[in-house]
Amino acid sequence: MPRLLSILVFAPALVYAQAGKHPNYDDEIKPLFARRCFACHSAGEMRSGLNLEAYAGVVKGGNSGDAVMAGRPTSSLLFKAVSHEEGAPQMPLGGAKLPDAEIALIREWIQQGLLETALSVPKGPAGPSLDYKPTALNKPAGGPAMPLELPPVTLAETERANPVTALAASPWAPLLAVAGHERIYLYDLAKRTPAGELAFPEGIPYVLRFSRDGATLLAGGGKGVQSGKVVLFDVKSGKRLAAIGQEMDVVLAADVTADGKLVALGGPKKIVKVYSVADGKELYELKKHTDWITALEFSPDGTRLATGDRAGGIFLWESASGVPVGNLAEHKDSVTSLGWRGDGQLLASGSEDGQIIIWNAGDGFPVATMAKAHQPKPPQGTFGTPPGGVLSVQFTPDGRLVSVGRDSTIRIWGMDGKQKAASNAAPALLTKVAVSADGRLCIAGDFQGRLLIWDGNGMVTLSPKALVTAAR
Repeated sequence: MPRLLSILVFAPALVYAQAGKHPNYDDEIKPLFARRCFACHSAGEMRSGLNLEAYAGVVKGGNSGDAVMAGRPTSSLLFKAVSHEEGAPQMPLGGAKLPDAEIALIREWIQQGLLETALSVPKGPAGPSLDYKPTALNKPAGGPAMPLELPPVTLAETERANPVTALAASPWAPLLAVAGHERIYLYDLAKRTPAGELAFPEGIPYVLRFSRDGATLLAGGGKGVQSGKVVLFDVKSGKRLAAIGQEMDVVLAADVTADGKLVALGGPKKIVKVYSVADGKELYELKKHTDWITALEFSPDGTRLATGDRAGGIFLWESASGVPVGNLAEHKDSVTSLGWRGDGQLLASGSEDGQIIIWNAGDGFPVATMAKAHQPKPPQGTFGTPPGGVLSVQFTPDGRLVSVGRDSTIRIWGMDGKQKAASNAAPALLTKVAVSADGRLCIAGDFQGRLLIWDGNGMVTLSPKALVTAAR
């Protein structure tokens, strides 16, 4: 899948964002078009029927349809053309690509609603409030669930720690679940001690999810090109509550509804399957995806299901029926992670194309886009730009967003798309991220099987495998 080339947020866009202002057509965009585009796209020379000399002409579009879509730069033909995206017309025709700063300015203008003047109202549907107040939705009546006496795990363990392929934090208890080889390590974040292990003889867990009330832990995974399954565990006792699915390959994405009645799973077969937990029967299949299912998550109230694939596609569905309700088409590479805000109004997606997008789940309109969110710095003495994919995203209890990516850094974002904090770069690739129930700790897993616990100041590194082994 081709990547979007060199779409970076440089000085002009940053200046407007930091000043709380956004570029508008009259003051910034029209002068840019005058320098670069009017020779071919003006009132006197409307090639392809497109007139960029007037605001109404830009919004009207040309012979190929809409040139710009408010709030959706990567779906706008004009932006694709000036970015020299593969498959789009290369503009300026026969000329060099625009400077990155000018591309970023056009992107910001489209993203912020195609303002005509500094006093204009942004175009596009009205989004949900970015303000968020935590609620008691799904709060357990009997208090947070913590492991009590778990059965011992007797499976043989590898000599070296497995990369952290899955990671989850309880939404109500100071409890962390970490994927290992044929097992799940549990860790008490309050005491900073191991909390036990759960056996997963099905293979390697590629997805871990606590239920919305924190009483159940879902583990999905398997053995490559052999088998895949989802298992539900009771957090307190470690008892297996259900084993769901009989895949011929690993489960890469899975979740359980807030009421515990439905489980969805997907993987290399490009199909999402939804099961009844009560009897383990398959209820329906979702077949719109064209590539591996790499991420999925039910909304906090369980009414909707978001699914993402390796080609960058994201779909929204009604959980009860499987009826499609939206297609979120912005990403250009694999969707690695999906996460709902606690009120279900916003959905965040992270992708190997380097973008984090926060979506209005009501109308599918992007609320904010963080381009090149995790761009690594080139090693000294090397040439070219290393890939800057986003590998994991999760909303915090207070409504912010945490992410990790190929720059091995934990980053915290506001709903306006602005970065609020960032950790120092870790020595190894960070693969997954989770947030403690109280929102005070960001926890990342790395490629060497370690956990990095960051409180916004210092970073603590530990090995779940070593800790559990020592505690046996």
